[in-house]
Amino acid sequence: MDIYIARQPIFDRYSSVYGYELLYRRNSRNMFTGMDDDRATGEVLYNSFLVMGLKDLTDRALAFINFSKALIDTEIPFLLPPSGVVVEVLERGEATQATVEACRRLRERGYRIAMDDCVQGDERSPLFDYADIIKVEYPAVRREDQLRLIKKYGGRKTFLAEKIETREQYTLAVGMGYELFQGYFFSKPSVIGSKEIGSLNVNIF
Repeated sequence: MDIYIARQPIFDRYSSVYGYELLYRRNSRNMFTGMDDDRATGEVLYNSFLVMGLKDLTDRALAFINFSKALIDTEIPFLLPPSGVVVEVLERGEATQATVEACRRLRERGYRIAMDDCVQGDERSPLFDYADIIKVEYPAVRREDQLRLIKKYGGRKTFLAEKIETREQYTLAVGMGYELFQGYFFSKPSVIGSKEIGSLNVNIF
């Protein structure tokens, strides 16, 4: 059976690839066709680790992998190599104490944690303290709110500007203090296909 995964590069301010966000794709069409967060993450893990090979997918750069809060609370993240992945926590409602505890354990074991789609007020979330990387959807958040966060936490957190689509946005984001960048200005997600191996099944996870 044919399987697919998409990857979108994340660049540093020197235009070097810092990592790749790995994204679920059901087919060769480069679009998300709808699936719950847990299942999509399971498919990404299965395809990238058991079929394609993580190092081949990311050229030995970091792999950013989305995890719902429900999946963070399991032991699944601990199956991944801490040196090769960034655990990206999806913001879907209030963080439970179990989620906070899971992020604390991940940090203690050497995992990097990214907080996805950070907006005004998210710094009050207990998860914020455990995040190494703060991802901000650049066009959607007021510039003054972004500047406030970067000024307050820039020395302790790495800020990533998402959905950068123009050179002007990139230039402004660099000037604001962002260190990492992702968006169509640099590259759209590219779809990679492969063949599933025999009887392996995503339910193994």
